[in-house]
Amino acid sequence: MDVKTAVTIVAVGFVALLGFAIISRIYTGRIDLTRLISEPTGDASMSRFQLLIFTFVIALSLFLIIASSSTPGFPDIPSGVLTLLGISASSYLVSKGIQFSQPEGVEDRPVQVTVTPANATLRAGEKKQFKAEVIRTQNRDVAWTVVPPGVGDIDSETGLYTAPQPIPQNVATSTVQATSIADGTAVGTATVHFHPNQQ
Repeated sequence: MDVKTAVTIVAVGFVALLGFAIISRIYTGRIDLTRLISEPTGDASMSRFQLLIFTFVIALSLFLIIASSSTPGFPDIPSGVLTLLGISASSYLVSKGIQFSQPEGVEDRPVQVTVTPANATLRAGEKKQFKAEVIRTQNRDVAWTVVPPGVGDIDSETGLYTAPQPIPQNVATSTVQATSIADGTAVGTATVHFHPNQQ
């Protein structure tokens, strides 16, 4: 085995181990990719996506050069492509400069909680399982409550709601609330309608 082959095997092994480590960290949540191609506000960014693609292409080209059995050499890239890449990167830098010149440009979108189903019709004593989707935060936990208090019971952790029995007179609806543990101002709601034949 010559030196070039040994170096190639070591390089491939290193890249494989690095890729495995990164993928495992992404899978366990220790690396957050939710903002990889989005702005601080949460909006999708075509500039970031384009630069990400170019980065992968260049990284792949470099890997092929290292792993190639022929004499190493950087592939010929048309000048037009390099010009477009330069314009794209420059435009991105200018847009970032404009964005970060104002406080509104770096403010993050607030945590959002959505409760499903948004509406449910129940009879006295009937149960309904509600679910909450929390976005823009790592902590997906919520605390469940009922408004007004006492018009039904809900498990504060699971979101399982039980309609009151009997249903109080002159009460037609109840509101189920899911409040984000990470941000107490983020609240999602669902409306429970009580069946006309309440009893």
